[in-house]
Amino acid sequence: MFLFGRRSRTLVLALGLVLVGLAIPVAGMAGGPPSIAWSPTTSPGTYDYGALTLGASASQTFTLTNSGGSGTGTLKVMLSGSTAFSVTSDNCTAIALGPVKSCAVTVRYAPPAAGSNTATLFASAKKPAASASLTLTGTGAPARHVYWANDFAGTIGRASVDGSNPNQSFITGANNPVGVAVDGNYVYWTDYAAGTIGRANLDGTSVNQTFITGASNPRGVAVDGSHIYWTNQFPHTIGRANLDGSGVDQAFITTAGEPYGMTVDGSYVYWTSLYGVNTSDDDTISRASLDGSNVNESFITGASAPTGLAVDGTYVYWVNQLTHSIARANLDGTNPNQSFITGLIGGVGLAVDASYIYWGNFGADTVGRANLDGSGVNQAFITGAVAPAGVAVD
Repeated sequence: MFLFGRRSRTLVLALGLVLVGLAIPVAGMAGGPPSIAWSPTTSPGTYDYGALTLGASASQTFTLTNSGGSGTGTLKVMLSGSTAFSVTSDNCTAIALGPVKSCAVTVRYAPPAAGSNTATLFASAKKPAASASLTLTGTGAPARHVYWANDFAGTIGRASVDGSNPNQSFITGANNPVGVAVDGNYVYWTDYAAGTIGRANLDGTSVNQTFITGASNPRGVAVDGSHIYWTNQFPHTIGRANLDGSGVDQAFITTAGEPYGMTVDGSYVYWTSLYGVNTSDDDTISRASLDGSNVNESFITGASAPTGLAVDGTYVYWVNQLTHSIARANLDGTNPNQSFITGLIGGVGLAVDASYIYWGNFGADTVGRANLDGSGVNQAFITGAVAPAGVAVD
């Protein structure tokens, strides 16, 4: 019985060792295979850098995380696609990423030209195999600028939107330019002495001083996706033409007041109405539907020799030349503030973008700027202009 029991115990121990041996996992596979993924993403499998102005760049650090139960083999990171993207830091290549571990790769985006760019950030490993990819996208946007009309110099000036690199002779050859407007393709200006609307490419080439003729003392100019609009100071009309300069109508809207500055949005065309600087109580901001109907020359009252005019999604802004101020009202014309910004020096033109208000200080030869809430006023944001009148920003 003793011998039999000893043999049985030996057999049981041997079987136990076999079973234990079968239960030992293969190295690296204790909790399942590795699983790696990139973050952050702006949508599944994609990271979008958004729109960047040409000359600007943005860097993003991407984290590669192994959420699997075992480590990866040695990693290799590759970036393919547009050369607008480049790896500036790589802490993932040539390492094995253990479970619940991560590493980082930084990719810089610097668009070389306007348009969209795409690349793929890819990480892979062998033995055991693992891979992860992330699509990178971005858009190059044309550099933004501020434009102004140098009335006494007969030129259109331009500077970077931050006020740097001013060029007082960006476009030359006009007589007395006053109004300025800009869209995605062209710069437009009024020449009140010549009775014309001029046009040039955004880079200042292909200048056409007589793009539209037959105007009468044109002052303000505005443009939307379909038409160009301008004010004929005398004989008190709003002109309109197609974007290609055809279909000119010098009396698109007939006004009782003397129209000067103008602007346009998706629903209305607006203009300032002057009844003479000695009767400023009658000066108004006027409005009409885009088809020229529903003319309201008392849309906003109480202005004081209003000249420049601008509009955004919330407010209407205008220059009160007599009181050296910029005024503001709600988009529906309510709650006008005739002294929203003060201290202008012969202000004429006005423009607005998503962050700032810009104006021409005709009497100081400067372009001013302030934050949209009226703070941070800088009356000499750009210097060296020559009687700057109209102002535009793209």
